[in-house]
Amino acid sequence: MNANHQLIERFYTAFNAHDTATMAASYRDDATFADPVFPALDAAGVRAMWTMLSGRAADLTVQASNIVIDGDRGTAHWVAR
Repeated sequence: MNANHQLIERFYTAFNAHDTATMAASYRDDATFADPVFPALDAAGVRAMWTMLSGRAADLTVQASNIVIDGDRGTAHWVAR
């Protein structure tokens, strides 16, 4: 298993544990994030987003599967309950 695969596994394990410090450490300082709710976040914004979302969902569980690494990119299927 390569370092990128380990990074994705570590991120989703931390997400499931509400470990926002580990989640935040998964992002480089030049990271960006965009989705329909958060259309343009820099690394600080991404870290704050995960802290806010995890802090509000005490009963949240997250399970990742199908982690695929292609060079410097990776994907995962995840389900949040």
